[in-house]
Amino acid sequence: MDTEFLRYKFENSYDGVITKTKFKIGIRHIQICYMFLCSVVMGVMRGSIGIAILCVSDHERSGAISQVEIHEWSRRIEGTILASFFFGYALLLLPAELFLQQVAEKFVLTAVLLINGAITAAMPTIINKGGWIAACNALFILGMTQACVTPANQQLLSNWLPPNEKRGFNCFVQGGLFIGMMIGMPVSGLLSQSRLGWELIFYSQAMMTFSMAAIWGLLTASSPEQHKAIGDAEQEFIKESKKFYRKRRSQPPWRRVLHSTEFWAVAAVHASLNAIFIFYVVDLPAYLKAYHVPLTYATLHVVSALAMLWLGQALATYAVRGARHIGLFDYFLDIKHFRKFINGLSVFGTVLGLTFLPRFVSLWDNLGVAIIMVVMGILGVQFSGFLENHRDMTQNYSGTLLVMTSAVASVVGAAVPLATGLLVADDITDDRRWRVVLSLLSGLCVVSGVVYAVWGSAERQKWDDQEIHKYGFTNGADSLELQETFTTKGKDFDNETYLAIS
Repeated sequence: MDTEFLRYKFENSYDGVITKTKFKIGIRHIQICYMFLCSVVMGVMRGSIGIAILCVSDHERSGAISQVEIHEWSRRIEGTILASFFFGYALLLLPAELFLQQVAEKFVLTAVLLINGAITAAMPTIINKGGWIAACNALFILGMTQACVTPANQQLLSNWLPPNEKRGFNCFVQGGLFIGMMIGMPVSGLLSQSRLGWELIFYSQAMMTFSMAAIWGLLTASSPEQHKAIGDAEQEFIKESKKFYRKRRSQPPWRRVLHSTEFWAVAAVHASLNAIFIFYVVDLPAYLKAYHVPLTYATLHVVSALAMLWLGQALATYAVRGARHIGLFDYFLDIKHFRKFINGLSVFGTVLGLTFLPRFVSLWDNLGVAIIMVVMGILGVQFSGFLENHRDMTQNYSGTLLVMTSAVASVVGAAVPLATGLLVADDITDDRRWRVVLSLLSGLCVVSGVVYAVWGSAERQKWDDQEIHKYGFTNGADSLELQETFTTKGKDFDNETYLAIS
């Protein structure tokens, strides 16, 4: 096995030797590429579902498309249908994270893809025959299946990758969801212009998911031991890389976390950001369409805003990590106050952008497009702050804490299309009603910012397991620990030292 041996002095003054494995391309990376494609497909489903529902009641094209039935749906009905998708996601998010990782089979993703394909293939019939209530039930099931994607991917990554490779490829696989959303929205806008209209969007989704289900079911495996094409050398390499690692067996302190005001401060910020994000993905195309912006252009504007979100988060994350690594915060201000400062500055910019957005969108010049992009870029900066805050608060349960705040944020985000539909109602062109929606989002952002400024914390919490110490060495693998045996001064020590992984 191709490794490098490095000397390392631990905090307890013992000398040890750790190994750093050199990166090699293998079958496991082909498996990761298939996982990435699955994430892209599911991301396309998330991004295109709002466009498809919007096109179901597109009365402007009712005369041009004779093959497709156009339904008399108000924005209230559309919002209810879209909210059912996000409520289904929120309902199964926490149970999926808790129990699906124990399954660790590729058939979980296969079942998710097949269910999505079957429902989307039947969606035109469901909508035309069953109406909007049947559509709500179908999208509720689709939302529940979406919640199963990430935990299944997490366990498959643990099965296939050495711990030192997991973090980088985890970002790669999860990034497929975001890329899929950016692909799905403009493609759906183009498909809606065809003679089959909104039905073609659903049929395309079905064809895509069925194809991916066949590829995933035939060419992948749940673990290296079950893959027929993997060589003995690579399989032994993965096994040896995991030899000194084991999963933690500590029980997360659920009740103590829920009683913590610091947790709810982070959850409040997460919820407000998720609400604005879902508004952009689901309701912004309808908002722009109300100002006579063509749907194809509206989807491109939303995609450009999502790109700014990713860019802002990436730049801010690496900038803060770099500044913290060189100790820059020690000379100016504490990391706790820095995170609150960044969050407050982002809240101010977001509220300012949402306030001025209706003024410039009505004219729809380049400044309006710039405001849409800048608001999402600011959200990206804010995302980088509170996501890192999970690791500040706990060294042992950062993943669990992120899942808990995500569950809260999912419930709040699911209410956004429902509330928007109730407020906009039958008149989608009424500018005053859209101003109320944007004002409510701004108010939610301000309230969450105040809560975080008062109760937010970047210090390790009391409910974190203090008996598990984090030594100076960081492996970069999630939820794993490194087990070492030391020999010093002529005596053999059988006691195990565990290095917690951030």
